[in-house]
Parts: sequence; structure tokens; C-alpha cells
Amino acid sequence: MGAQSIDGFLARMIHNASSMVNGDGFSDEDRAILQSAEKYLRDGIMLKRWWEQAELYGYRQRFELSRNFNRPDTSYGFFDEISLPEGTMPIMGNVQEMFYDQPRVPSNLNSVATEWLQLQLREFVLHYFMRVSSFRQPDAFVESDRPAGEGPLGRLSWCTREETRRAGFGFSQLFYKLRETGEIGRFVGDEQSAIVDLREIGKKFEWIIVKVRIFDFAFRFRPAGPSGPEVVFGLNEESYLVLSRDFILDQQNPEPGVLGSYGIGYAFIKNPDQGLIAYGPGQFDAAFESIQFNVHASGEIRVRMVFVVNRPRQIANVAIDPIGWSNRMVDIFSLGMASRIFGPVKDFFDQVPLKFGSFDPVYGYVALANSLTSGWAGNALCISREQLDKDFLVQHFMQHYQAVVGSLLTWRQIRDWLDAANLPPWVVMGKSS
Repeated sequence: MGAQSIDGFLARMIHNASSMVNGDGFSDEDRAILQSAEKYLRDGIMLKRWWEQAELYGYRQRFELSRNFNRPDTSYGFFDEISLPEGTMPIMGNVQEMFYDQPRVPSNLNSVATEWLQLQLREFVLHYFMRVSSFRQPDAFVESDRPAGEGPLGRLSWCTREETRRAGFGFSQLFYKLRETGEIGRFVGDEQSAIVDLREIGKKFEWIIVKVRIFDFAFRFRPAGPSGPEVVFGLNEESYLVLSRDFILDQQNPEPGVLGSYGIGYAFIKNPDQGLIAYGPGQFDAAFESIQFNVHASGEIRVRMVFVVNRPRQIANVAIDPIGWSNRMVDIFSLGMASRIFGPVKDFFDQVPLKFGSFDPVYGYVALANSLTSGWAGNALCISREQLDKDFLVQHFMQHYQAVVGSLLTWRQIRDWLDAANLPPWVVMGKSS
């Protein structure tokens, strides 16, 4: 078997990747993810290195992203471009820094106390953070003696239903590449939720591939302004991520006043299949994320998050499918009865090639509005691609803000993160209620 090179950039390639993933029960989607992992890892590393330089020397366009009141938080967004092997890519991103925690301890911490705090934070971030980064929101109580509201009329029921409302990030690890042998394998069973200790990446593992679901993430589009009707694109698709040593941070005394910096990061892998949403989780051409926790000499803990991604070329990918549209409309007005009665007919028309390409209603609206007003809609009403890009960055900012704030409750409720024998099973296994 020979080694497969992808774009000649990384020295550590997937060893004979196409041969290794053809067997062992890998699906077509698995093979597509594994064979593209190195390419997206390469692009993510290049974006990270580019950002580290841009942070020092400046961006082509920088702008404020959010306002914070009475909190020591900062954030900003930027537009720029980067040169990749495939050509120049317009990019955008956001950087946010926020207060995380301040343990109730004397201001004159001694060396033993500060060292203990460092060890606690290091263990939490590098070993358990990805296991506990999602959490369940409170739900309404459901009376067990009430009818479930099933059947054709179930959609009309006002009875409280049992729902699982989750927030934050839900990670599960799928594949790995061993550092010494280059062997590619699969995590199975409970291994998928118990994310590996990130300190093993670069030692035992060359990289791991995880799947993440960003709960309750949606792109909201208001064609008529804030007071008008809203079109919501649910972006609950799952994204594949690849983690390598290049994105893991484990440093002592990295700068004056900072005792330790510990962080996770990853490059995004584009999903092989494209659905309705052409941009968002799972549909990035190149992207990386970094979440860095810093513990200061005063005991204060702060978090810095960086996200860099290609700027979108389209938002939605709506297929022109008159037969499909008609079937869905009939199904809605018949409360689902049409699908059951006319199922065979529907299956027949699904196989008839009556689709006529696709279009993007979001960018189409922007282009039409500016064409009819000679650009006035963009200049005066902010109906522009640039504004949509900023809105997406704000949404991304808010999602990560909520996920980090939610993790604070978990961080605080464990007395000693180093006492592995007494950690709750849901922390160890990465499975909350």
C-alpha cells in the first residue's frame, strides 16, 4: 500500500486512505468523510495560522459585533480573504472574550491554591468539557393521564407534549487515526459519547473525527424588517469536525499574569450531501473554531473564542419541484392523510424527473431589492449580503456564548475534577439526562 497525498501540504497524510476505508463496514458517507478529512484539516490549520498573524497586524475590515452591559466582555467581527491552494477565499470571523468564573477565595492566593485551580481547570477543559457541553433545558410537566394527541387530529391538540429541549453542543466521536501506525478505526458504543482526553491527541492519536450538533441554531430572515413576518431556516444539521494537536492548547505561564491556558479547537469537514441549507453547520468550505480558557494570577477565569469561516456564496438551496411542493401542500391541508392514501402515486411521481434546478430565495431577494432601488435598499435599509454575513456571525456568537455560560453550572457543581473515582457517571460517559 502506498501513502495518499492530499494537495501535498501536510506531511502526515491518511495512509492509503481509499483502500483502508473501503471495508470494515464503512458506509459511503463514512468513506467520503475520511477521505476528505486531511484536506479540511489542512485548510483549518491555514486559517488558524492566518488568524494568528491577522490578530497582530490587523484585518481588512473590522467591526463591532455585540454590546455588553456591566460585564467585562469584548467581541468583534471581521471580513478579509486568504490564499489557499485552490485560490483566494473571502473569509469572515468573530473573536469574543468573556468572563467565566471568579472563585470565592482570598485575593492574595498562595502558590498551592493557584496551582490547584490550574489543575482543576486543565482537567475540566481538556478531559471533560466536550463530554458535558450540552445540557437539557427545563420542560413543562406532562400529565400522564392525558391523551398523547396522536393520530390525524393530533396536530390540533393543545395538550402539553413531552419535549427534549437541549442547548449547547452535543459531541460524539466517530473515527480516529493512530499516530504510530496510521491505522484508521471507529469508536463504537459508549466510546462515542466519552470523548477522549484531548491530551492524547498528538500522542496516541494523529487526529479524531467527531460529529457535533449545535442545538437550537437557526438562521432568521425578515424580508420586511424587524416588525414583519419571519422566515426561519432551522440549522439543526450535524457537522463533522477533525481535531489534531494543532488545535489543542495546554500551556503554563503563556504570558504575564496568566498562569495557564487550556483550550480545544477543530477544523470543520463539509458534509458530503447538501440539503436545503447551502451555508451553515455542515456546509462550510473551510472553517476552524477555538475555545481557550485562561486562568489569571488573581484566580479569575476568562474564555476566548475564535471562529473563522469562508463567506457564503448562497444561503438556501431550494429545488424547483412543483410536484413535490403540491404533495406537501396537500399533506398539510389533509392533516397527513394524503400520504397514507396516495402513497403509491406519490412514490411514482417522486421518481419522475420533474425538477428544474434550484434557487436561493434569500440572496435572490437581496439582489431584486437592490436592483429595483439602484442600491438604495442596501445603503439605507441594510438589505445586503454583508448585513446577512454579520447577522450570521452574531448568531454564532450568541450560540457559543450560551454554550459556555451553560457549562459554568457543570464546572461549579463538581468539587474536585481530579477525583475521577467520584465523578458522576454522566460526566465520565458524556451522557446527561
